[in-house]
Amino acid sequence: MTFAERNVSASLDFAHRLVQAKDVSEVVKLQSEYVNAQMQALSQQAKELGEAASQAVREASKPKR
Repeated sequence: MTFAERNVSASLDFAHRLVQAKDVSEVVKLQSEYVNAQMQALSQQAKELGEAASQAVREASKPKR
């Protein structure tokens, strides 16, 4: 699954859970969980992009035969 697909899926899941919230405290809890999960996802995505960029640089710097 691509980054965009994962992010959209997480947002839709959050929206679905938010609509079902029974009170303000549940909304706050859901928001906190969503923000934490998105920060973790962003960190993982940045790591994956960094690894891909490093791999691309290594491949580009190999001598051509």
